[in-house]
Amino acid sequence: MSSDDPKAKESKRKQVRYAVSDDCRLKASIKLRSADAATAAKDWVGTLVDVSAEGAHIQISMGAVAYINDGCVLKLSHGATKLDLRGTLAHYVCSARHSVCGVKFDFSFGGSEQAYEPFFKTIVASATLKGGPVDSEVPLQYKEEYRGPGHARLVLWRNNKPERAFVGFEYTMVRYTAVLANAGPDLFKNKESVTFKAVPKEGAAGVPLTPAEEKDARWEFSLAASNLPKAIAPDVRKFLRLMS
Repeated sequence: MSSDDPKAKESKRKQVRYAVSDDCRLKASIKLRSADAATAAKDWVGTLVDVSAEGAHIQISMGAVAYINDGCVLKLSHGATKLDLRGTLAHYVCSARHSVCGVKFDFSFGGSEQAYEPFFKTIVASATLKGGPVDSEVPLQYKEEYRGPGHARLVLWRNNKPERAFVGFEYTMVRYTAVLANAGPDLFKNKESVTFKAVPKEGAAGVPLTPAEEKDARWEFSLAASNLPKAIAPDVRKFLRLMS
């Protein structure tokens, strides 16, 4: 299918990009299979700009020399989880300060698409949150709510006093929900008090998490809480990051 084919252009437009926050804990680098020996000899550490279902943009040093259709490997890591995604450069743009690589993933390598899903879906569940209802269901408290696609939902409770301190939250992400029922003045105790549960599925409600699942839940929360959009108030972003 040529680049002039209307279906190809439509396909490109359908690939929604989801922003990666400057504060996001997701680390990225790229290996470029460039004709320039010095460029090909190293991994270029960069800043992930955005991701889509089939690609990503990463900002790297302008010292790299590369060309469209060069092969590459985008390397992602968060905590102990690391992922290498093979692909090609869909575009390569240089500016006065940096270069931006547009990567088109090649999922023909077994298992790579499934391995990418937890990263991608967690970014989507955080980057897309938008403000919703604010009310006062409980005396002396009020609730803030943010919603994303599917079941993604962040609910926070504050007290009604002037300091508007957080008293709890519930964040449903992709596979898991993080909950803090009663926040106090000690941030370390608050973080230790965060609990996790699986997103309800038919026949699985209320089933305790296994140790492996709780580890996955903490991984998901750590990534999601570090990637909240700037449209959400700074104190909310700071609080969730500290709790994760």
